[in-house]
Amino acid sequence: MTNHEQYEVNFFKPLSEHAKGNKKLISRLAIIWALAVFGFHFLLIFITTPTAEQTLSDFNSVWPQVIEDPSAINETKQVFAKSLLMVIGKNIAVKENHKAVLKESLSWAVYSMQADSVKSVYQTEPNDEAINGAVASIGLGSEGFDKIMKDLLPTSLIKVENPSLSAESKKALPEIMKLYLIHNQSFLTDFQFLGFPFHYWYTAQFLLILFVVLCLIYAVSIDKMNIKFGFVEET
Repeated sequence: MTNHEQYEVNFFKPLSEHAKGNKKLISRLAIIWALAVFGFHFLLIFITTPTAEQTLSDFNSVWPQVIEDPSAINETKQVFAKSLLMVIGKNIAVKENHKAVLKESLSWAVYSMQADSVKSVYQTEPNDEAINGAVASIGLGSEGFDKIMKDLLPTSLIKVENPSLSAESKKALPEIMKLYLIHNQSFLTDFQFLGFPFHYWYTAQFLLILFVVLCLIYAVSIDKMNIKFGFVEET
């Protein structure tokens, strides 16, 4: 063996028994970590089922009537408007082009519920009168989600350009609603652990704890291995 070979250290081609043991230990811990991280995500993919929120059912129940019958009763349009606000409320998750369709549809719905004498208010940039009229038209209260939706209205209403909803929005809206109101669910996402959905707790907390534990296992195991092969620290 040449001097170069004697002192060469290569993790992937260990020469000494100590180095081989170290490689085996690290490989096993890495496999455990990979299975814990990626195995759980693959498990979620395999066992989850697309599940619609109640809001989507509400939207689907009134959408045909709202879109096909301009004179649909206000109660139907109220359900329609509330379902749109629920999606707009997801805010950061909603793409800007989708927000534009949702806001146009909401503003049109509010406009269509007004008496002819006040419709002109919604054909300019929304003001306090338009917002207060929208709150009353949609039938929003002051508690629960109604309060949240009332707070959303000032930034959700836009100027109504046309008395009818555009063809582009009519075509796009049902798919937009499906996109944001259908989620993959399973017992792993529904089960609560320490106050969190289990899948959230697992990825946000457990995997961090597992990483620390694997580091401790490596530290303890390598110390034992050093003693076994006569490795001592210099003092």
